[in-house]
Amino acid sequence: MQDMGIIKVEVNFGELTQTLDEFRRNRIRALETITSDIRMAVSNTFNHLLNAEMEIFLGRMDQKGNKRNGYSQREYVLKGVGGIRVRMPIDRHRKFASAVIPAREQIDPRLKQDLAMLHLAGLSTRMLSMISKRILGVEISSDTVSKSLEVVEEKALAWLERPLTNPYWALFVDGTNFRIQRRGSTEKEPSLVVLGMGAENRMSILAITPGQKDNVFCWKAVFSDLKKRGLDASKVRIGIMDGLPGLESAFKEAFTNAETARCWVHALRNALAKAPKRLADAFKVLAHKVMYASSEDTARTAFAALKEQFDSDAQRAVSCLEKDLDSLLIHYRFEKSLWRCLKTTNPIERVNRELKRRTNQMETMGERTLRIVSAFTALKLEYNWQKTPMDAPQLLKLKYIKQNEMESAMEALAQ
Repeated sequence: MQDMGIIKVEVNFGELTQTLDEFRRNRIRALETITSDIRMAVSNTFNHLLNAEMEIFLGRMDQKGNKRNGYSQREYVLKGVGGIRVRMPIDRHRKFASAVIPAREQIDPRLKQDLAMLHLAGLSTRMLSMISKRILGVEISSDTVSKSLEVVEEKALAWLERPLTNPYWALFVDGTNFRIQRRGSTEKEPSLVVLGMGAENRMSILAITPGQKDNVFCWKAVFSDLKKRGLDASKVRIGIMDGLPGLESAFKEAFTNAETARCWVHALRNALAKAPKRLADAFKVLAHKVMYASSEDTARTAFAALKEQFDSDAQRAVSCLEKDLDSLLIHYRFEKSLWRCLKTTNPIERVNRELKRRTNQMETMGERTLRIVSAFTALKLEYNWQKTPMDAPQLLKLKYIKQNEMESAMEALAQ
């Protein structure tokens, strides 16, 4: 016999030999037998704890005259064990409240965190419900999976609205669309995303909030909210964004010490859309010479060459780049190690990809779930970004990408 805390395991060598023979004949059945025995032992342990808890409760001075009044059978799902049957003691006055298995709790709270993590990772409530019987030994309803998000909801939403006490000198601004289930119909819901680059050139997600991404007034509200949360506007030196009319002016109004940079990816895509198809490839080659030039002077020389070659046959495409050329070359005024990062809104594209990878697997979702998924995704990316500066060598970035970001994000929400 071996004492393992409050559970005692007794080994009968005759039965042990018989069990080993069963493993040789049918390993699956033998494993099921052992699992069943473990669940029975765990169930008995919980019953002993509950009975002891009731005895202590009835022994209190304020329970004088109160007595036991039978049991109620309940199924409880325990992490690492699965579904177990327990006998919940009942007192005559119905005053007993168990701390071992609280009233109406059917699932181990640790298991709720795991369900929340799997749901946030992209598995739908329906899929989790379908596979729960195979994995946990008991079927979990879709509604229970959805409610599992409650264990992280408060901290998730608080993190998205946290005070911004650290200074950020660069802001990346862009929007995206997600599917939201409302009153039986699925609609596209735009979200506005702002990233900040702060001390040691580390990136952080500052805002993911509902709003019309093509509406300057919505962006003004976002910028105002960032400042209310403590963002020091005087420290912001540059904002990287797409070409939404009025957005640059709104940004400069909110951050008066900042320059605005036009995202090269958006600008080049718009220019190519205006170029004749037969000239698109050649135009792109010369545009890349401007985009990846070794200095601002070299970039302007490369643009002059592009304009000379295409101004007659692709004037609209040339003009599309020319009107934003100063904004497209702003990154040359900053540290060379950051040029690649500052010339596009690609960091936000990574946020969008991560969010869509999860939300696309969830079929439909409500706004509440989207907010929690957004916070979870933000924390996952934050974990990696805070370890690797944006100007770090690529090999160093790849090293940290291998870290378990999802686990760290879940721990941050569950603490």
